[in-house]
Amino acid sequence: MKKNNNFASTLKDYVLITIGVILVAFGIQYFYAPNEIAGGGLSGLALVISNYVPFLSVGTIIFLGNLILFVVSFILVGGDFGMKTIYASFALSFVMDFMEKVMHSYALTNNLLLAIVMGTIVIAAGIGMTFAINASTGGTDILAKILNKYSRINIGISLLIVDLFVVVCGAFTFGLDKGIYSLLAVIMNGLVVDRVTIYIEKKQKEKANSDIEKLAS
Repeated sequence: MKKNNNFASTLKDYVLITIGVILVAFGIQYFYAPNEIAGGGLSGLALVISNYVPFLSVGTIIFLGNLILFVVSFILVGGDFGMKTIYASFALSFVMDFMEKVMHSYALTNNLLLAIVMGTIVIAAGIGMTFAINASTGGTDILAKILNKYSRINIGISLLIVDLFVVVCGAFTFGLDKGIYSLLAVIMNGLVVDRVTIYIEKKQKEKANSDIEKLAS
């Protein structure tokens, strides 16, 4: 019975990770990438690199970058986080390439402010879902998780700190105006990720307490 419960719990985690990955990929491919918004993270850095190395897709660059960070996550955060992150990052690269090469993703809006707001909400919701179940979509999210684990800095601020470098690179590559929009995206992302993570963790605790009460009764 316990094994069945563990399997159901693990399956639920990976379903949530998959949904989170799809949200992140959608936000990047339909809002950020076509508008050249480097909104932080490895995905934002990949947009910058892809601009200089166009024969490499954004998804491929993310995949290569994640390979370097996997070992770090296993050593400093733990095996459970590492395995879930490997799945999430591989899935993100696959889904992004699928959206780009098969679905031929395009900008749902060319209004930069609207793209920032809508893209950030979608992406942050996906990232928050993965963080809440001890995973990440890879890239600089791994660094944010490490910073969050070994300090008292919450996950949203941790993301903001590690993403500032990417924003600066994006400003140099795509222009100061888009750099400012990218900074706005990073700040919004940190705030929304915090809210989503706290909400999901609260619901998980409520369910866990409810299950304990049922077993006790």
